[in-house]
Amino acid sequence: MITTVILSIMLSITGWLAYVQVRKVIKLTAYLELYTRMMLVTAVKVDRAHKRMKEVDRLGSFEADDETGMIFNEVKEATTELNEFIKRYINNDDEDGSKEKEKK
Repeated sequence: MITTVILSIMLSITGWLAYVQVRKVIKLTAYLELYTRMMLVTAVKVDRAHKRMKEVDRLGSFEADDETGMIFNEVKEATTELNEFIKRYINNDDEDGSKEKEKK
């Protein structure tokens, strides 16, 4: 009798802990999806800014200048790093079908 009560209590506690953990996983998954979207949007914006800067500097005179050339290089490096990060970590989600969800 006592064993049954103890096992029932332990089973109830285990069930409650599992429920709490599932709620945490759902919440963290939502945060991860928001973070992924934010990274993609940021990468697009930085890439757009770099392309626009290239359009403005048709002759290359700004890029050749010391001070503004440094800014061009920084934006270019940031774009490259973001694209590499996205290719390495975010686009790997294709395997679990998340890319198909975005297309729908």
